[in-house]
Amino acid sequence: ELLDVRKIHYDPHDLKILPKTIGFGGSASVYAAKWKDTSTIYAIKKFVENKEVYLTDLANSHENIIQFRGITKLEDGKKYSLVLEYADGGTLRSYLRNNTITFNWENQLKFAKEIASAILWLHDVKEIIHGDLHPNNILIHKDTIKLADFGRSCIKGSDINTGTYGLIPYMDPKFFETNSYRLTEKSDIYSLGVLYWELTSRKSPFDFEKKSSDDHLSIITNILKLLREEPIEDTNDKFVVLYKKCWEHEPDNRPNILKVISELNCIDPENNNVSIIPEESEESEKTANVYSCQIAIK
Repeated sequence: ELLDVRKIHYDPHDLKILPKTIGFGGSASVYAAKWKDTSTIYAIKKFVENKEVYLTDLANSHENIIQFRGITKLEDGKKYSLVLEYADGGTLRSYLRNNTITFNWENQLKFAKEIASAILWLHDVKEIIHGDLHPNNILIHKDTIKLADFGRSCIKGSDINTGTYGLIPYMDPKFFETNSYRLTEKSDIYSLGVLYWELTSRKSPFDFEKKSSDDHLSIITNILKLLREEPIEDTNDKFVVLYKKCWEHEPDNRPNILKVISELNCIDPENNNVSIIPEESEESEKTANVYSCQIAIK
């Protein structure tokens, strides 16, 4: 049994669920909740599988991973719900699309390093493959990256595979070629490359957020034809070279996370003070829910 019954249990009567949904993790809703009569706020991810409880706990204890506080069993569900650290800055996606935020090169590189640090912890210390890296699964708390959502994660080398699900632009292209392809560390590295491009562009890759499901096949086809997004003008050259290596089609050509961090540490945070402000769009709010759609390749 993956679930350790000794985990910290929160009495559901001590948690006051606030009315506003703060996000979606895979198929689960995430809510803010106040604990007892205090000002302490937690995030509650409702009704998760035991495997996710286990992996969320296993991944714990790193400053760039959302902190696992315990579990609770709400009155309206049979499954456990996760009690997690509350991230006051919302998702990385919301941050990048917010045109009131000036996001300069120094902070872009800082976030890139923090995401890589979290992945290093998963891959080399905990032997976990995240399997679903994208900006809605990366949170910001006190201006620090917090990687979240282990609903599609797995232990390296395990027989358990999460299936071919995810957001198309961030998925390892090998999944589109072979239905039996299994998650590896290099799947996370591919996603990381796309995320790094997005840190500099502040845009959705392939304009995916505004696309309908009818456009998904054409996006997959283009990815398999080795089409990638173009680097943003004035992006640090070394950073561009790095993320292009990460999104190589063949997994063996992608660096491991140690190599990624080594390359990041060679990049000067001060030699590119480019600040990119995204264009204002009336579609911003409308596309937030579209972006959370998942694809299942059968």
